[in-house]
Amino acid sequence: MAEIAVSDDLSGDGCGASAQAAIAHELGRVLAPVPFLSSAVLATDLLAATCERADLLADVIAGQRTVAVALQNRCRRLDRTTAPVSASGDGDRWRLSGSVRRVLGAAGADHVLVVADTYGQPAIFVVDRNQSGVAVAVERVLDATRPMATVTLRDAPAHRLTSDRPVGDVVDECLLRTIAVLTAEQVGATERVLEMAVEYACTRRQFDRAIGSFQAVKHRLADMLVDLELARSASMAAIQAVDEANPEAKWRVSMAKAVCSEGLRDASHANLQIHGGIGFTWEHAAGLYVKRARTDEVLFGGPAEHWNLLADTAALVATQHDERSGEHASAASR
Repeated sequence: MAEIAVSDDLSGDGCGASAQAAIAHELGRVLAPVPFLSSAVLATDLLAATCERADLLADVIAGQRTVAVALQNRCRRLDRTTAPVSASGDGDRWRLSGSVRRVLGAAGADHVLVVADTYGQPAIFVVDRNQSGVAVAVERVLDATRPMATVTLRDAPAHRLTSDRPVGDVVDECLLRTIAVLTAEQVGATERVLEMAVEYACTRRQFDRAIGSFQAVKHRLADMLVDLELARSASMAAIQAVDEANPEAKWRVSMAKAVCSEGLRDASHANLQIHGGIGFTWEHAAGLYVKRARTDEVLFGGPAEHWNLLADTAALVATQHDERSGEHASAASR
């Protein structure tokens, strides 16, 4: 699956984020515990963008190796002053020290891509997970289908990846695509949650009637459908903008992440309530979707952060529009 969005000259299919989103949608429906987002999307994009370690990229594309990315869980631009890992060395000899928490898929990965501070500038390094100086500790997480771990590096040897573009721009671009694909996964989960709620509302009977015939339940199901369609539209707009390298991609992705996170959260909780007591048991899957919703809600920035980013972008656009209007008015008066 990793080869879908990789360009043709790197032995990929070159289908873009839309193809990744189609896969993510189906994985989200079943809460598949696979490292698609971490390895096939984010790590593969970073490897392809640096155009180095062709052997590692080829193995990832072939499904022979998986790669995790040790990066601060954030939605904003790469912070060059608070990198949790520092690098020292030069040429082919680099050593990394530091610790990164909540690294997606690190426990099962063969390699880890680490964004580290290199004499005041960020750089991307490849670390073999099984070598000396690398410790991976599995974390207790709410959603067991979304495993995370703490990666600790103690003078660990690493290979530096180079790029013809600033590392901050490369990481931000890859993160943007990853968040857009994540929204498609959230849409798939929301879609399945609505199906579960409708199926149960049609079969569960109370007072000799299906509970789906009660107005209160009908309203909850209608709200879930509205949440789903809003999320689907926002996610599709974000995916399209990323594929087209649209200047509006950043705010569209932020809007999609906020809308899809809130939609899945509200829909999964409504599904739990519609199922009643059975929904709160370990035997039913309704609770699993609540856990996934709550995990994805804060992954790569919560809704509040993305709404703030969207507001900042809107204010900037409005300011630029006012400045251009002022310039046109001045030119017309002259």
